[in-house]
Amino acid sequence: MWNSLNELERENVELCVNPPFVFLDRVREKLTKDISVGSQNVFDAVGPNVDNTGTITPKMLSSIGCDWILLGHSDRRNNLGETDKLISDKVRMALSSGLGVILTIGELPYQRRWGMALPTLRKQLGAAMGGIKSDKWHKIVIAYEPVWAVGEGATPCSPQEAQRINVALRKFIAERAGAEAAASVRLTYTGSVNEKNAAAYASLEDVEGFVVGRAGLDVNKLGSIIQTLVRDDECSNTGGN
Repeated sequence: MWNSLNELERENVELCVNPPFVFLDRVREKLTKDISVGSQNVFDAVGPNVDNTGTITPKMLSSIGCDWILLGHSDRRNNLGETDKLISDKVRMALSSGLGVILTIGELPYQRRWGMALPTLRKQLGAAMGGIKSDKWHKIVIAYEPVWAVGEGATPCSPQEAQRINVALRKFIAERAGAEAAASVRLTYTGSVNEKNAAAYASLEDVEGFVVGRAGLDVNKLGSIIQTLVRDDECSNTGGN
């Protein structure tokens, strides 16, 4: 699937695979170096006891070839009780170790119903920004994850709404961290992305990629999504739609 792309196409689309901890080293060994590997988490707590028994640290992840860490996923926020403060500390420690951060933020169904989507997203993002130095924004990928659009049988967020949200997030970053930060960060979408709807999101100006969940477990579906991104990049470079 990846090898079917030419060199230019592979340079224009960045692929990162985030397997569970126990498979990280094997995945890194099997994949070519032009495919990044990232973890699904780092640390379970921070502070004076950060290196307690059983802890996975950024240094460990770097030593086996990890490039990225996924932080703030809705499962960890809403099911495992991770707070905005903890996620911010994780972001800071990951960046200080030279790793990139894929930061997931998103609102719950009731927050969407009550008109609290953007305030919730700004709160989550604002807290994480406390861990991001001004020269590190190029190491940040933000993934908008509307929790109500996640899971088998869920209705994906409309492309128009994903664009509206990401425009608002970029504006928020510009206001809080400056225009350079807003231009450097990558804004993506995650929430029931699949091979059938990827093109509608990929064509949006402020959706610069995806964090793919269930569809990513199927090599054919993932390949189709990657091809969609390649085609969109080619259209953008030639001025097409």
